[in-house]
Amino acid sequence: MAMTPALLASLEIDTADYFKQIGITYWQKLVREGVPRREACTIAAAIAKFDLFERSPSSEQKRLISQFSPLVCRAQLWRSHLLL
Repeated sequence: MAMTPALLASLEIDTADYFKQIGITYWQKLVREGVPRREACTIAAAIAKFDLFERSPSSEQKRLISQFSPLVCRAQLWRSHLLL
C-alpha cells in the first residue's frame, strides 16, 4: 500500500491521539501513587515518548524520574533503559 499524504496525515493524528491517551493514563497512575501533579505530567510525557518513539528523557526528566523512582515503580511505569 502506498503512503499517500492523506494516509500519512491520518497516521500522525492516530499517533498523536494515542500518545495523548497514554500520557493521561500514565499521569493518572503517577498521581495515584503520590507524585505531585506537575511532576507527574513531566514524567508521564517522558515515559510515553520513551515507549512510543524510543526517545530518551531529557536530563530534567531523568532527574524527576530518579527522584520519584519508587513511585514510578509502584505505578508500574519503570523501564529498565529509561535512565541510560
